[in-house]
Parts: sequence; structure tokens; C-alpha cells
Amino acid sequence: MALNLRTQQRIARALAAWCLVFLVVLAGRPSFTNASLPVRGVTDPVIALQMVRNTDEVEAILGETPSADREVMRVKQYVDFALIAGYVFLALLIAAALKRSGRRRIALLLDFLAMAAASLDIRENLATLRVVNLNLNQLTPAMLASLRFTSIAKWSVLIAAMALVASFALARRRWYPRAAGFISLAGCVFTAAGLFYNGLLAWGGLFMLLGLLLTAVTLKELTYESAP
Repeated sequence: MALNLRTQQRIARALAAWCLVFLVVLAGRPSFTNASLPVRGVTDPVIALQMVRNTDEVEAILGETPSADREVMRVKQYVDFALIAGYVFLALLIAAALKRSGRRRIALLLDFLAMAAASLDIRENLATLRVVNLNLNQLTPAMLASLRFTSIAKWSVLIAAMALVASFALARRRWYPRAAGFISLAGCVFTAAGLFYNGLLAWGGLFMLLGLLLTAVTLKELTYESAP
């Protein structure tokens, strides 16, 4: 049975709160030690490991096994699984609302992009956990290249999904869905630049997630208000 608008809005707000909680948990403790020194201008060890190029960079981020930073990275990956669940269900809820308002093809495209991004994000986390569990001399260039490729693919799909969401938010008449659209679009730009200058990826990911959350809490304006 199709959900009515009020129910969709309540679920969207609950999912947005879920994402905020796990975003705060992800940014909080346990924290990486001062021994974790990501390279190439990347300040976030999690992002740095996603884009790692060789074992020297892995050593700079995590150290040799066992290490406290490897355990922190392991915890961060498990927390991230909960965040993935939150953002993919939010995107699917937005797609369902778009479908209900007559934008079936766009909704199906957003469904596909959301599921693809979640799948790649899960693969990325599993690959990261594998790196965390192995000694430096057990890592291979192919393994690290696969992790980096999966991460680039994930970020690229997220850019496409959020650009699609932003295009509708920016077309609304009221300022708050437009604000959500601008934040989403800024996240897309930062993330695209971050694929070349990896230090920007953390900011891009944060802006895209915040844009998604703000879009979700303005669901009525995004999907039911007529475009100007």
C-alpha cells in the first residue's frame, strides 16, 4: 500500500535523524592517534585509505599490524554500514515520492543510482576491512588499486545521484528546498574536485549528505509543489 505524504515525511525525518546520529558517531571516538599521518593533503584517515596508492601510504595511515589506528579504522567501517543504510533508504524514499508525483523515469534512475552507490560503499568498506586485517607485506598493488577504483566509482555515482536530487530542489519556489539544492550541488562540485585533489573529498561528502538530509525534511516542497 502506498504511503501518504504525512507518513513519508515522518519516515524521512526519522531517517534523517538516524543519519545525523551515525554521522556524529563516525566523527567521534574512538579517534585516530597522532601516529596516523595521511599524505597528499588528506586529513581524514578514512578518506585517505580509500584513495591509497601504495603500502607506504597504508603504513602512514594505519601503521603495521597490530596498531590502535587499525582498530579505530575497523570501528569506523562498522559504523559506516549504519550510515549507508540511512542514506540509501532516504534516497529511495525521495524516489518513491518522485514516482508518486508523476516523475517515474527520474525516480527509477534515482533508485538505480542509490542502490549502486550503496553497493559500492559496502564493497569499499569490506575492502577496507581486508586491508586493516592484513600485514603490510601481505598487501598487493592490485588489492590497493581495487579499493581505490571502488572508492572512485562510489563517489562518482553519489555525485550523479545528488546532482539529480539537486536539480529538483533548485527548481522549487521556496527558499529552503533551494538551499538544500545549493548545498547538494556544492557537495557535488567539491566531491568532483576531490577525485583529483583528495583533500576535498571529506568536505564534498559532508555537503552531499547534509543536502540529502535537508531535501528529505522538505520532501513535500520537493515533490508536490509545481515547478515555476
